[in-house]
Amino acid sequence: MELKSIFYAWVPKYLRFILLTLMAFVILTTNGVYTGITTDIYSDLGVYAEPYTMASNALYIGMGASLIFNIRLFTRLTNKTLMLTSFVLLLLLNLVCAFTNNPVVTVAATFFIGFAKIIGFGEVYLNLLKIWSPKQMSTARLYPFFYFIALAGLYFMTWFTAYLNNLYSWRFAYYALFIMTAICILLTVVFVENHPLKRKIPLYQLDIPGLLLLVTTMMLINYVVVYGKVEDWFNSTAIKAACFGAGITFLLFIRRELLVKRPLLNIELFRKNNFTLGLVLIILFSVFTPGTFQSAYSGSVLHFESIRNGELNLFLIPGILTGSIVAYCWYKLNLSGQLLTIIGFSALVIYHILMYGRFVTDLNINDFWFPSFFKGFGQALLYISLAVFATAGFPFPQVLKVVGVVVLVRSFLGPGVFSGLYGYFLYAERTRHLSKLASHIDANEPQVFAQGNIPGFYQNIQQQASLTALKEISGTIIIFGLSVIFILIVINLYKRINLAALHGTNRNM
Repeated sequence: MELKSIFYAWVPKYLRFILLTLMAFVILTTNGVYTGITTDIYSDLGVYAEPYTMASNALYIGMGASLIFNIRLFTRLTNKTLMLTSFVLLLLLNLVCAFTNNPVVTVAATFFIGFAKIIGFGEVYLNLLKIWSPKQMSTARLYPFFYFIALAGLYFMTWFTAYLNNLYSWRFAYYALFIMTAICILLTVVFVENHPLKRKIPLYQLDIPGLLLLVTTMMLINYVVVYGKVEDWFNSTAIKAACFGAGITFLLFIRRELLVKRPLLNIELFRKNNFTLGLVLIILFSVFTPGTFQSAYSGSVLHFESIRNGELNLFLIPGILTGSIVAYCWYKLNLSGQLLTIIGFSALVIYHILMYGRFVTDLNINDFWFPSFFKGFGQALLYISLAVFATAGFPFPQVLKVVGVVVLVRSFLGPGVFSGLYGYFLYAERTRHLSKLASHIDANEPQVFAQGNIPGFYQNIQQQASLTALKEISGTIIIFGLSVIFILIVINLYKRINLAALHGTNRNM
């Protein structure tokens, strides 16, 4: 991939930024499956919900694998070819998701959508980087803008698809996406210049077996975390077989990467402290990222419609915007990235504390505004600060592989595993509390029969069981979050004390 402008010389600079922003928005938000309409899709098709959860995870598996794999592809095909290929594939694969009745096809299509996103996004990303940091090419200057587009765009699309579904049907959401993608294809044809490559790198050196082993491992893990609750985890032969298969393919992948001449992922990357520590922090961050609690609360207790749940996602955007601005100014002033990470974790803990006090049966949608601001703010800070920290010090060819691993851990492994665990624990705790409450009910209560509202009476008991389960698990997350913040503060103070002592020693010498 050659670092030059992708546009013709006659394209004005202000128009270039608008075009790049639009293309980035379409690439980052065209996902194949959308939270705002998945409930209506599987209800309309008469299938289970789990394949669509699996498809959402498969999207990020495809993105991570594509980042690790496609570095040679970027140096083999021209920029215009890459971008046109990406947009055409996004259009065709979303067409498959819109009209297939087979959930397995949807899972496969979303995986390839994730793969196709990265094919064209590399050129858009590099040109945005030259705009935001033309001299230093510092990702810390670009990430606030990039993650605002990614996070705010994702939440906006959740609402937008739910809105179209509420007005017409879920297929109209795909029609809107077809139009957006077709516009990007037209803009690429008109405005993007096809720069010939000076040197073409052969594709036969690509590590295809390594890629297949990595993807197989991730998809088996995907199956386990999605279907674990449904199939009762390790009481299921299929779950045990999938776990065993994932372990075997992962070991084969590691063995191949250690022995092959041109590995897909160089294991030496994990020797860098900031990368490994960054992955640990990303896993800790994943404890807070799943929307399991809010969706369980708004759906099971408050009985919000899909359009109302979509509006809740819009409440996050002001916090994301504020966090992105703060992060940009923070890095521009060269302040401590570790302190920014602590602030991000603190904001997420504040969100859970605020929601803990709002777990009641009569909450209004406007009551979500204040806690949602902290959630969006914390997410933006942590997405940006942890990405900057984990990728620091790597040259460009390696940084793509590092980002691929970060995407796999941050967007699939962490949230996928914790979403599965939270879903199971919510179900188990709700059942336990429902049994406990039911044991205290007097079936011959005269007031209940006199009012004639027996279904409402039992519905209230179910709501109370759900609220109790939500509060218990949220309380555990709050304690965990406070512990993480305390440990990070201690580590930060320890480093500062050592650094001050070192400077004092150097002055004495």
